[in-house]
Amino acid sequence: MDLEAIDYFIKVADARSLSNAAKLHRLPKSTLSHKIRQLEDRLGIALFVREGRDMFLTDAGAEFLDHAYRIQASCDGAEAAIAAMRQEIAGTLTIGSTGEFGTSFTSELLFAFRQRFPQVKIDVIFLSSGYLFAPERQQAFDGIFYWGEPSNVDYIAKRLTGASFGLYASPDYIEKHGRPQSPAELHDHRGIAFRIPTGLQSWHLKNGEETIDVLPPASCVANDYWMIKYFAVAGEGLAYLPDFFTEIECATGHLEPVMPHWRSPEVSVNLLYPRRRYVSRKFAAFQSFCIDFYKQRAEHYVPRYCVEVVSTPPRRAQ
Repeated sequence: MDLEAIDYFIKVADARSLSNAAKLHRLPKSTLSHKIRQLEDRLGIALFVREGRDMFLTDAGAEFLDHAYRIQASCDGAEAAIAAMRQEIAGTLTIGSTGEFGTSFTSELLFAFRQRFPQVKIDVIFLSSGYLFAPERQQAFDGIFYWGEPSNVDYIAKRLTGASFGLYASPDYIEKHGRPQSPAELHDHRGIAFRIPTGLQSWHLKNGEETIDVLPPASCVANDYWMIKYFAVAGEGLAYLPDFFTEIECATGHLEPVMPHWRSPEVSVNLLYPRRRYVSRKFAAFQSFCIDFYKQRAEHYVPRYCVEVVSTPPRRAQ
């Protein structure tokens, strides 16, 4: 049986559409479609019901998906077993992550891991938490980066680090509008608000025993933290962002902490993995590396994302 076709079948089943699978894995849509048709022809049965752009598993498809996961895991286990005989850590790790800070938070860790274990291939998929923990995806990921404490008891959580939110603004904004010194002054400033499913995210801040929830008038609203940071660097207002997400911009002088003693309670960042008896050597190495990485992060030189100073291009001569 064509192992590549099985791999493509899993990708399409997880994404629930050819278009989504093609975008997630940077594969030609036509190749995915061709492989699925070949697999269905070989098995003599339809694996998907196609409704517009969406693809839903048939009963046969759902049954085959369970076997496909085991086939994939068995092949990967065989590769890892041979590598173990050579005292190598190898194979493919499929890592899930929610998208809020995945690019900036997980990229440097995964890059550093690849420098240490170049024989391990990384397949990273960013999805909402609802998709990550859907029952049909429980075997799809070796591990998941997750903010907060998971409610799903089918996963073990290993705490990697913690992060808290604070207020940040550009020097240009502070020069024009002043620097607030107390929570009462925040209402006189413009905010850049993050949209959550239930509305706008309030700024939950704590200083000692005193806590506040505030949200000044918003000049910009977005459900993407990179855009929030971009507008903050551009001088559009105050932004409520995690410390690690702004460290480079603060170091380069593009952002400054505002009311630094007022911060949100710390949120744990965890590595989740399914409860299972067997843990592969590659994932055991990955888990150990992740835990140690944030204890000694300064010792790892890795490229880091940042928003450069936002400047207005010069006008063309008339």
